Amino acid sequence: MARESTFCMESGQVKSGKDAEDTYVNMLLANVRVTAPIAYSIVAKYPNVPSLVRGLGDKGPLALEHLKKSANRDGSMADRNIGQAISRRLYKVFTDLDPLSTDI
Repeated sequence: MARESTFCMESGQVKSGKDAEDTYVNMLLANVRVTAPIAYSIVAKYPNVPSLVRGLGDKGPLALEHLKKSANRDGSMADRNIGQAISRRLYKVFTDLDPLSTDI
């Protein structure tokens, strides 16, 4: 039995990056309310999609809540956290198995 993907995998949906990390950042940025500082802080903690999905699965909907937002691409962090709303939204996007879900 094949598992359904919760997001559409059509060609061109996520802008390709110059490498895998850049494409991963672009994929995160395609989600509502995810800004570049949020995306870069997630990539710093979870360097690829499988590690993000594992982290969300292990730690639950608030797994990203206390991550500090990235101040810039070099990895320095700002004083603000990602927060509950975006953590819950990304949890749903990456762990929900409902093939009819339209959350992004």
